[in-house]
Amino acid sequence: MPSPDGAILFLEAPRAIGLGQVDRQLTHLMRSGSLRGVRGVALGRFLGFEDYPDRGWTVLDVLRDRLGALDVPVLGGLDIGHGDSPLSVPLGPIARLDGDTLTVGPAVS
Repeated sequence: MPSPDGAILFLEAPRAIGLGQVDRQLTHLMRSGSLRGVRGVALGRFLGFEDYPDRGWTVLDVLRDRLGALDVPVLGGLDIGHGDSPLSVPLGPIARLDGDTLTVGPAVS
């Protein structure tokens, strides 16, 4: 597995996997140390989770709870992931996450 040191983590998921699965996957990544060194998190679409509570929690509650422990910038609401006409995002180029802006360099130089 490539080292996440200095990387911006991108996450998105459709509700087909369920809120509990989002929680378990994030918890596993956190506890295994797989996110050690991540410098920021960019969140794409979580289609089907809008107004979907599970035991009083929403997907936003789970994301805040788990990702808040990383103490890195988190930017959500990106139009990337499942759904109609999503934007694509290249994996691997230089990127910067500042406040409310994600800037991604070219995929090929």
